[in-house]
Amino acid sequence: MTHFNHFLVASLLLFCSCGVFLQDRATKNFKDPVTKTAYYKSLNRYQQDFFYLKTICDKYFPKADNFFPSDDRIKKEQEILTKLDKNEITDWEFRLHLKSYLSHFNNQHTHVGLKGLSVTGIYPFIPFHTDSSWYILNLTKNHDFSLTGKKIIAFNDVKISEYEKKLFEFVSAENETSKRERILFWWNRPTLHEFIHGHKMDSVKLTFETGQHLWLKKVTGQKLSWQRNEQAFGGHPITRYRDRMYDYQIIDSLKLTYLQLHECYDKIEIMEGIKSYVKPWLRPMANRYVNKQISKKKPSKKLKNYFDSERPVFHEYVSKMIEESNHAGSTKLIIDLRNNNGGSELICLQLLYHLTENENLKDFSVYVKNGDFYKHYFEKDYALKMDFYRKQNGKEPVQDSLFFGGFSNSEQSLFDKITNPESPYYIPKDRPVFKGRIAIIADYSTHSAGALFTALLQDNKIGSVIGTEVSNNPTGPTTWTPFKLPHSKIEASISTHLLVRPDSKKSTQFIPDIKMEKSVDDIINGKDPLFEKALEIIRKE
Repeated sequence: MTHFNHFLVASLLLFCSCGVFLQDRATKNFKDPVTKTAYYKSLNRYQQDFFYLKTICDKYFPKADNFFPSDDRIKKEQEILTKLDKNEITDWEFRLHLKSYLSHFNNQHTHVGLKGLSVTGIYPFIPFHTDSSWYILNLTKNHDFSLTGKKIIAFNDVKISEYEKKLFEFVSAENETSKRERILFWWNRPTLHEFIHGHKMDSVKLTFETGQHLWLKKVTGQKLSWQRNEQAFGGHPITRYRDRMYDYQIIDSLKLTYLQLHECYDKIEIMEGIKSYVKPWLRPMANRYVNKQISKKKPSKKLKNYFDSERPVFHEYVSKMIEESNHAGSTKLIIDLRNNNGGSELICLQLLYHLTENENLKDFSVYVKNGDFYKHYFEKDYALKMDFYRKQNGKEPVQDSLFFGGFSNSEQSLFDKITNPESPYYIPKDRPVFKGRIAIIADYSTHSAGALFTALLQDNKIGSVIGTEVSNNPTGPTTWTPFKLPHSKIEASISTHLLVRPDSKKSTQFIPDIKMEKSVDDIINGKDPLFEKALEIIRKE
């Protein structure tokens, strides 16, 4: 049974509207017929994989020309095909060429993975960004302590705002704020810098606003001794990060309930995910494995990221939170969606259903392509959207056209799947509803379903949002749709839905009601001005 369990962990896929827990052999994999063409067969194996990737994007990404114009796309494709016209390149080089292509779609869910590749070496500093500026957050002990907190104005003598754009070429993100979050990891790693410059880089040079310079030599294979350890960044006493999928506190002295929501998953979503995306013949095994893990006090490490054995059903935890809050006389609720990795929008709707008695809220509008790719992955959803179109228009949508298929989570009411007794997400109408005022904190670390939930709350006027742009835009292509490249078997994904936010008159990008970010000093000193501002707002309302 050990091999069986290992296989299941490797193959289990949990899909939701904008998030996935994806591994190997159980997943569906669309195979495009382009592999049968003479041109495809004339290419080498690297070129074939890239040509396959670009074909998937051309044919199935919604409104591809709007996001990566055709002329620019063709130019980039020819450039990469030429660079791949050699028999030997490293896995890193190949993947970075793929990433440089996909980055131009400016889409969080359209990217290629780096699974199986290791990142070696580090330049011993930790960067931090706020607004459009970069700072030193930490250095190793052999460097000048006074440089921490300093603003960086140049990297290797290139203006920092220009150099960051070179790094943007390798990340899949939807706005500059989220692109900065995505390159945060890469500033102190040699990989992208060496690929950009075409040679090894044993050191890098930072230039500060003060006119000072700092050369940082690459370190490989040794433990680093940082000036500030993890405990030095203890965080705000209320909002410091809690290592739970979701966690609430009731602060009686403030008449406040504070909720951190990091993952939009629970036991129910895991089981529903198996139905959605695991190959039919593997579903019984997947169900047995997951049921076994769920029954344990300590489930496997893989499952632990998507299921809390002490808080297995999200809506039960939320109901408990609301009941206790109302009983304690909490008049304020702050929902903190920072560090939210996404998951299921239906989990988010279960929370929203406990925040309002108004069931006449607006949902996202959804557009999908009438074609084999979408149908292959979302057969049931495809049938529902086709049926919706037929009822609205009295005919079939044109083949391969992008058509309006209804709404993201509903047919008529936003809470259709929450109020339906037959739904696994069902919540009775007599659920407890929060009686006080609500504020939301969200920023560039708010991803996928968490980001869409932020827009849903704002557009339906549930509460004010304090923070920055979130990681994916509320209007635009979304939904993780995975496939494998024919030769390398590298996992890639494109977006296949196009969403329009509930308030379609608003910007396609998310704009918070109050724009705020933490400064370097806030991080170092454990302050959280976003929380303080959220508290101030709901005190005044």
